Amino acid sequence: MRNVFVLCGFCVLFTVACGTPPGKGQGRVYAVVNGEPITEATLQKEVEGLPPYVRPILETPAGRAQFLESVITRDLLLREALRRGIDQRIEVADRVSMARKSILLEALLRDVADKAPGLGDDALRKAYDENAAQFQVGERAKVSHMLFRDKALAEAMFRRAKAGEPFEALMKEVGTRDGEVAADLGDIERGNFVKEFEEAVFAAAPGSVVGPVKTNYGWHVIKVYERKPAGVRPFEEVKPQLLAEQRERAQRDAFEALIAELRKSSNVRVLVKMEEGAAKTTPAPGAPPAPAK
Repeated sequence: MRNVFVLCGFCVLFTVACGTPPGKGQGRVYAVVNGEPITEATLQKEVEGLPPYVRPILETPAGRAQFLESVITRDLLLREALRRGIDQRIEVADRVSMARKSILLEALLRDVADKAPGLGDDALRKAYDENAAQFQVGERAKVSHMLFRDKALAEAMFRRAKAGEPFEALMKEVGTRDGEVAADLGDIERGNFVKEFEEAVFAAAPGSVVGPVKTNYGWHVIKVYERKPAGVRPFEEVKPQLLAEQRERAQRDAFEALIAELRKSSNVRVLVKMEEGAAKTTPAPGAPPAPAK
C-alpha cells in the first residue's frame, strides 16, 4: 500500500533536488523502460495538478528513488495492460471515452473562463455604487480571545496581558488544557455574538485587553485591536469580493454566449421529448392495460 499514492505522478521537486544540466528538448533521462526513456519532461507532466500532500516524499534521496521506481512500475504495468489488449475491452474503452470527454470539457470551460473579459476599477466602482446597500454593516470590532473554564486561569492570563506581555504570545500557551481555546476572530459584527461578550468588546477602547468576561462558554480574555462604526464597507475592503463576483458573472455570460452560438450554428433536432418518452413506456408482459383517461 505504501507505493499506491506515489503512483499518481511525479513532481518538479524531484528535478530540482536531483539537479538538471542545461539542455534542450526532453531534458535529463532518468530511466529507460524497454527502450523508451522516462525523461525530465515526462516526469514534470506527471505532476500537473499533483496534490501538495504527495510532495514531501521527494524531500529525501530515498523518497525520490522510491518515487522514480513507482513511476517505472506503473509504466511496466501499463505496457502489460496494452499487451493484453485490455484497452480494447468494451467496458474499458467506454470509460476511457468518458474520461476523454470530461477532460476536453474541463479544458474548454477553463479556456472560456480565461478569455472572459476582465473588469477595471471603474467597472468595479460602478458595481459598488449601484449595490451600496449590499455592503451595509453594523458596528464591528477586530478581536482575538482566550477562553478558559477556570476563572483563576483567566485572571492570571489577564494580568499577564495587562502587564504588557504580547497577547499573541499568550495565545500560543492556550489550548494544552481541556476546555481552553485561543482564536483570532477577525472582524465581528454587533448582534452576532453572545450579549456579555459583545458588551465587553464594544465598550472597550481599541488596543485594550478586557476580561475575564463570563459567558455560558466560560471565561474570556479579549484583545480589541480596532473598532469600526456601522455603515457601508469601504470600496477597497469589498473590492476582492466584487472582483470575484463580477468575474464569475463574466465567465457565465461568456459560456452562455458560446452555447447560444453553437446552438445557432449547429443542426440539432430533438426527436423524442423525454417526458413523453417516459410516459409512453411499454408495459411488461402480462401486465394489465393502463386505465383509459
